[in-house]
Amino acid sequence: MHLRMRLILWIPALAYAGFLLAGGSSPASLVQGVNLGQDVTLGLFGGVLGFLLAVLFTLRQRRRELRAVR
Repeated sequence: MHLRMRLILWIPALAYAGFLLAGGSSPASLVQGVNLGQDVTLGLFGGVLGFLLAVLFTLRQRRRELRAVR
């Protein structure tokens, strides 16, 4: 799987997971403004974590492919 596809999948998934861990049960809770700062912060942390995991797994796959060629 290429880096772009991994980014498309991992970033939103982990951003949403961070939002859920913050206690947001649905996007409607953002409209209410309850714990808005915490929801946004954990969503951003989840997105950054998703980006880093996508890069990590892509580099790992490339190393495996290079070892298979040798």
